[in-house]
Amino acid sequence: MGNMSSRWRKALPAWVSGNLKLIILREGRSGLHQFAIRGKTAFYGLIILILATPMLFYAGSQLLLETAHAHRVAKLRRDNVALFQLVNKFEDRIDKLAREISTLTELDKVLRAHADLPEIPDEVRQVGIGGSMAEVRTDMDYLLPSKDISLAQITERLDALQRSLKLEQLSYEDIRNVIKNDLARLNSIPSVKPVTRGQYSSGFGVRRHPYTNKYDFHRGQDFSVKVGTRVYATANGKVVATRFDDNLGLYVKIRHSNGFHTLYGHLREISIQQGETVKRGTLIGRAGDTGRSTAPHLHYEVRHYNQPQNPNNYY
Repeated sequence: MGNMSSRWRKALPAWVSGNLKLIILREGRSGLHQFAIRGKTAFYGLIILILATPMLFYAGSQLLLETAHAHRVAKLRRDNVALFQLVNKFEDRIDKLAREISTLTELDKVLRAHADLPEIPDEVRQVGIGGSMAEVRTDMDYLLPSKDISLAQITERLDALQRSLKLEQLSYEDIRNVIKNDLARLNSIPSVKPVTRGQYSSGFGVRRHPYTNKYDFHRGQDFSVKVGTRVYATANGKVVATRFDDNLGLYVKIRHSNGFHTLYGHLREISIQQGETVKRGTLIGRAGDTGRSTAPHLHYEVRHYNQPQNPNNYY
């Protein structure tokens, strides 16, 4: 054992077994100062320094990584809040688009009825989604603002809206073609008011007659207007009567296509002649107080194959 220690000491550098002198020079009256360090102390200190350096490097790198990670987490949190807000905005926009498409659908039904086109069945309007949602990363749903929302659901809603819009586009193209090819028929359907001003004084249906004070069926609609108010044709047609009646007073009757007739009563004067062809908006006379009337007004009727119709359905 002693021989091994002796060999080990011999293998060490000479400065380890001796003394190192660290000389510190200082100018001044005190002269030269020296400080001695033993070789073993310096050797062990060097070993400790070598061993501690990786540890210090590791600790420093860990601190840097943790700092970078903290900054990354903070950025992800900010991005997540922004994602919440963005998804909520998308949801609001999808809801708004759905409401607008619903309004277009109702308008489409009205237009198809006026164009004499069959209504699109509800089962056709309930268009399917089609395709596969496999490409949607549903594992990211935890980032969304609500458990009730998923990327697949958002994708499906957008796809359904797109298909609904496509259906409405095709429907409006059909309506446009019908209107383009049958504009004359549409112009012959009463669709505007006969006067541009005035208030309703009596509507369509059962009412108490203002002249006899008895209940009867009112076949048209009365507009309370001033004497001399301009009265216009509500559709293209041909004047079939311009005469005086004890009840209606001075009146005009116009025949339109597709079984429609319109009548304008209690006029003060007539501006057209029987047999004349008129267009929608043609001046046919001026309102008055002729016939059985308690005040100046215009009596207006719409008939379809001689059946009285509510004029409100044609404005």
